[in-house]
Amino acid sequence: MVSARFKELERRIGELRRSFLPQKFDPTGDYEDLVYEQTRAFRVLTHAEFESFIEDRVIEVIDEAVSGWKASGIIAISLLAVVAYRESAPPIPGSLSEAAARPEKFPALQKRIEAAQADMHRYARKQNHGIKEKNLLRLLLPIGLQEADIDSGWLSATETWARARGDAAHQGAKMQVKPDPQNELKTVNVVLDGFRDIDIHMEAK
Repeated sequence: MVSARFKELERRIGELRRSFLPQKFDPTGDYEDLVYEQTRAFRVLTHAEFESFIEDRVIEVIDEAVSGWKASGIIAISLLAVVAYRESAPPIPGSLSEAAARPEKFPALQKRIEAAQADMHRYARKQNHGIKEKNLLRLLLPIGLQEADIDSGWLSATETWARARGDAAHQGAKMQVKPDPQNELKTVNVVLDGFRDIDIHMEAK
């Protein structure tokens, strides 16, 4: 079952499709310049929706895992993974007296978990910039997804489409290939389907 956040994403993509793409596609693929401009806008805005979705879901998964551990002591896979993946883990004290004397240097388990949680919040909210392969792996692997959970074909298609989004956002219209709105929608649906699978895996973490 998908999350409420994914359902929100799906609804939003539908709204953008209705707002920016033709109701009916021309079989010849020949459109006025305005349609191409709107297709570029559709690409940029859907990319923003996908990026916002994955950032929100990663934070949601981690926050739920931390809350669950505090309430019941049960350690979810996502919580174990985010602590294990933390890049700058604090040192382990040589003695109990050393730990007691300098708690800021040798934080207790809860402090370590909260620090790992804060790191993921910081990355998702301030440091992540896109849905290319490197972005997605940096978000997904530290919350417990494994390489086998992520379809390599989908990842490649998303990478290609995300690069095209960069062209649409940063190049003038005269420098860009005219995007076919029907093909654009097909690609966005492929990306959306892949995020659905990722969302289901995240629900299990």
